[in-house]
Amino acid sequence: MRRTLFFAVLAFAACVTVEPPPDPRGTINPGQRLIVMVHQSPGPWIVADPDSKAETAMKLLPLGTFLQGMQEDRINAFSKEIQPYLPRPRYDSAVETALIRALKAAHDGPVQTAAEAGIAPTQRREWNAAADQLDWRRKYYYTEMGRPSPRNYSKLLSLDDAVIVDVNVSFGLEPEVEDRTLPVLSAAARAHRAGTGRMLWGVEERLSDTTSSSTLTEFRAAPTELTDRLYSLAAPLGEKIAATLARDTGLRPAPPPILVEAPPVFAPATGAPDISTAPLISPATGAAPAPPSPTLVPPSSDGPPATPTDGLPTR
Repeated sequence: MRRTLFFAVLAFAACVTVEPPPDPRGTINPGQRLIVMVHQSPGPWIVADPDSKAETAMKLLPLGTFLQGMQEDRINAFSKEIQPYLPRPRYDSAVETALIRALKAAHDGPVQTAAEAGIAPTQRREWNAAADQLDWRRKYYYTEMGRPSPRNYSKLLSLDDAVIVDVNVSFGLEPEVEDRTLPVLSAAARAHRAGTGRMLWGVEERLSDTTSSSTLTEFRAAPTELTDRLYSLAAPLGEKIAATLARDTGLRPAPPPILVEAPPVFAPATGAPDISTAPLISPATGAAPAPPSPTLVPPSSDGPPATPTDGLPTR
């Protein structure tokens, strides 16, 4: 009976059609200003147990929303138990640095941080406010295409000409086979037109450390082992987001600089003055330096006294 129900659920899910998102190519104009803001979850997201196939299928039904909500509440409670033991590296800063560097190489317009765009730190904190990591995920991580951004960029008129690259970073653990729990760093990245808040592009990127063989218990005993592995994923994640954005929207890099060769230097024509041998004018006196003293030949024992040999007249 369970087997029949499972395949019936899958058949129902296969009949549901999802409208594809609009094509983002060309939504970012050549030379347009990009403002990059990376926000980090207030806490880890620790998934202790994998979904069964039945649970995964049930989430596709209307009842799945209720089931998923219960599961997220359990994950949130467990994550809060682990949170006090974990250090808090700035994954968002490492992702932002790599993302901006890659976008500057891919885009022919200015790419700015929030500070460079004149956005106050208090405004950034307000745009990332949440009660806990579950509230943060529901407000900022999960958003639908076409829905206005939960962060109202249009209130700042100085941003109207820009496109906001909004990245929300989640960090934690997710289970895999063989009782392993892999460190996972993920990001929900979106591009919004600042003047209207309209979403132009969106993607979720994930990186996991598959070299890890530690269990959840081992990570609890050595929390820095987890945070170090997560931090090593930050720069590659930023580069991956930039590559996907550049590909999907058709960004064009700035053209290489044009190198102009210096004109060749020719020797002066015959009869023309050679400035390389002209006397120098002293800046102190304004006069040319005195000519060198004539060289005297030592007197010879069997001849007349020596005279200057520098072309001076003789009597």
